[in-house]
Amino acid sequence: MYGVGFIGVGAISELHQLAISELPQVELRGIVDVNSDLVQRRSKEWNVKAYLDIDALLQSEDIDIVYVLSPVEHHYEHVIKALQAGKHVLIEKPVAMTVGQIKEMERVAQEANRICFPAHNYIYHPEVIKMKKYLNEGAFGKICSAWMTFNIYHSEELASHYPGVIRQIMTHHLYTTLFLLGIPKKLSCLTSNLHYEQLDREDQAVITLEMQNGAHAVLFSSFACDDDSSNPFTYMVKILGTEGSATHSWRDIQYNRAIGTLSKAYPKYEELFYYESKYFIEECIMNGKQPLSTISDAVIVQGLVEMADKNQNSTIVSYQE
Repeated sequence: MYGVGFIGVGAISELHQLAISELPQVELRGIVDVNSDLVQRRSKEWNVKAYLDIDALLQSEDIDIVYVLSPVEHHYEHVIKALQAGKHVLIEKPVAMTVGQIKEMERVAQEANRICFPAHNYIYHPEVIKMKKYLNEGAFGKICSAWMTFNIYHSEELASHYPGVIRQIMTHHLYTTLFLLGIPKKLSCLTSNLHYEQLDREDQAVITLEMQNGAHAVLFSSFACDDDSSNPFTYMVKILGTEGSATHSWRDIQYNRAIGTLSKAYPKYEELFYYESKYFIEECIMNGKQPLSTISDAVIVQGLVEMADKNQNSTIVSYQE
């Protein structure tokens, strides 16, 4: 039985706690957060110990694994501390603020001989893993295009807790593209701010990629609106090839029950937290496998994110590692 500690107990921690409660090999044994009222409320809700500070949690022999669920600007500090304390670490995305920070996380993880697991959870759904299998087998022939969409309305108050959609949502699209199709050759990015009145950041973005074989990937993200049409682009991955195609969508099941950061329940989204934790614990920690998206992959993804952020509304640029 492995003991888990949470650094940060904001909205996303609800989904991680639910996932852990369904895994027999682990239990949540400690939480910490700068918001004392929130951490005490979570402590009572989950019947788990609340630590006074991060160092106390990291020094506890009851904690083997740390989930870094704090705001992204604190990830680097918290991940390095946890690794140096001898803990395996899962890091919510975005993994860090810069490529350099992620490279240092990777170095410290290797030095500590501990797993540093990016929470690139969208690729752990069985449907996406199966899609990858068919791609590797060549079932779809030559790949012509890929399409990834995210359209879920976020109020300005909710969006104020996040960076713009490039770093918050395109990170998902980019690690999924990397997992399925590899590293792109070129990238372009267009953004807009459609509904914020106070926030100075993009609420909508489209990234186009040219892949190594000449295929195109179109990645779209929006906090500006929902899609309630009969063929919704709420969250969708679509691959088109000369011999076949595949799609994965969250909207196969939906109902009105809020948890975490979303106002509706999308079970395929909520399941992702279970699938990633299951893989992290059973395959990586217990069986020594690498994550499906490694900390080295996170370096590449962050490089692409920074390129998109820097080159908003400009010409196509080539990606170089």
